[in-house]
Amino acid sequence: MYADLILHNSVIYTMDETRPTASKVAIKNGKIVAFDQEADQYCGPRTRKLDIKGKVVLPGLIESHAHPLHYAANLLELDLRAEVTPTIESILSAVRKRAEELPEGEWIIGMGWDDSKLKERRFPTIEELSDAAPNHPIFLRRTCVHNAVVNRKAFEVCGLSENPVDPEGGHFHRDSDTGQLSGLIQENAMSEFSIPTITIEQLKQTMIKAQQHFFEWGITTVHEMAVKKEEMIVYQQLQKDEQFRLKARLWLWAIDQMGWKGVQEETIALGIESGYGNDRLNIQGLKYMLDGSVGGRTAAVLDPFENEMDNHGILYMSQERINELVAEAGRNNLRVSIHGIGERAIDMALKAIKQAGDPERNKQMRHRIEHCALATEEHLKEIASNGIIAASSIGFIYSIGDSYLNNLGKERAERVFPHASFKKHGIKTPGNSDMPVCTGNPFAGIYAAVTRKTVGGNQLGTKEAIPIEDAIKAYTADAAYSGFDEEIIGTLSIGKYADLIVLDQNPFLIDPEEIKEVQVLLTMIEGETVFEQTLEGRCSYV
Repeated sequence: MYADLILHNSVIYTMDETRPTASKVAIKNGKIVAFDQEADQYCGPRTRKLDIKGKVVLPGLIESHAHPLHYAANLLELDLRAEVTPTIESILSAVRKRAEELPEGEWIIGMGWDDSKLKERRFPTIEELSDAAPNHPIFLRRTCVHNAVVNRKAFEVCGLSENPVDPEGGHFHRDSDTGQLSGLIQENAMSEFSIPTITIEQLKQTMIKAQQHFFEWGITTVHEMAVKKEEMIVYQQLQKDEQFRLKARLWLWAIDQMGWKGVQEETIALGIESGYGNDRLNIQGLKYMLDGSVGGRTAAVLDPFENEMDNHGILYMSQERINELVAEAGRNNLRVSIHGIGERAIDMALKAIKQAGDPERNKQMRHRIEHCALATEEHLKEIASNGIIAASSIGFIYSIGDSYLNNLGKERAERVFPHASFKKHGIKTPGNSDMPVCTGNPFAGIYAAVTRKTVGGNQLGTKEAIPIEDAIKAYTADAAYSGFDEEIIGTLSIGKYADLIVLDQNPFLIDPEEIKEVQVLLTMIEGETVFEQTLEGRCSYV
């Protein structure tokens, strides 16, 4: 049996402890069959040989918590990230320009503003947005997606009064001086606005384009964390499209929250269990939301946010309710993924998981707590003893860590996403970006895990910093484990898929400050090139 492809003249970090490094790898039918001298035995007359020019090869990176279809949809909306719109005026200018392009009455939708990064350090107000586009309803999501700002027209077309009642788990923010609506809406208050959705066909087309961004970042597998009916249809149809190569792991949106309809009842009624699907597309389990975000000051924290002594964040549901939901999921062989950022939310998630099964059963299920930002020492012990995955959004530190510092204060900010403590307790901790909340580039998260530095140059302490090897493991081997994928991806090992990337620099040898600048030169999925930079001295076939 000859190989289809042999990569040689390379520095391969397999992330497999049984064979940590190699210089050559042979691939047949999309899987790895041999390394080094053994690989030569698989070289036949039709075997292609790819010279890697001495560059580093890693396993394909796994984004363990993201919203790829949201990211794709956002490509059709106003891009309000700070690097694009750094001031309130630039946001308003973008709104005015879009208002000129759209017929009166059509929604202006945008995503990505972050008050902690805007020059004015605040959000656009209802007055400013109403003046910018008085005849178009406006809905602009904050980067965390837990808050949005709207104008008066949005209230009007959705039949909301000027004195709306806060829904459970949501809040209509008011100006502290006047008591009038400020335009900021938080958590479940966003579901009071009927925002038009894009079509299935539009989503499919834009996801094919967005997929290329993932390949450029070296991502070969993604966990899609908010799957409803529409997303399920899109992913199923994309799997029939030869252009779509990204492996997808689907977490089903369990109950009605944040304006999205849940599917837990239907999933259980159909008898669907975790793992249903195949190596390219499968169902992981059910996803729940317990609290909000630190940046939006809605995470359910134990102590109040800085300079807001009455604000301890928002909880979406009661302990009794989450207990019922998780117990029902467990009885039906469905894993659970629970969004818990603040201490109070993490505590609730742990109680729900513990009451649903004994520690051994929980270890078998590999339930997850998403983000898990402010876990206490007691939480860490319970997470470890129940085999729970701490799906850490370590990428937050770089992209939005400055808002953590502002909203939590120095002491608390230095213990967020405690990767060193996770490791000490033996907790599996896949890294993620929650993109489009943060940049989808995993090397920003890897950089943050190693240096604990923000985009603003602040450092959230060093106590919870981890070595580069552990940071890369968070996006490879640990991320694979979090999806029950350790037998097929996550390391470069014989019998596993040849999902791999080639880098322009060696992250194990460079100055840690340069990690965030690492570029992917080539991305392969199952031995086929899906992305390649056109650079002088690039990898070449011989």
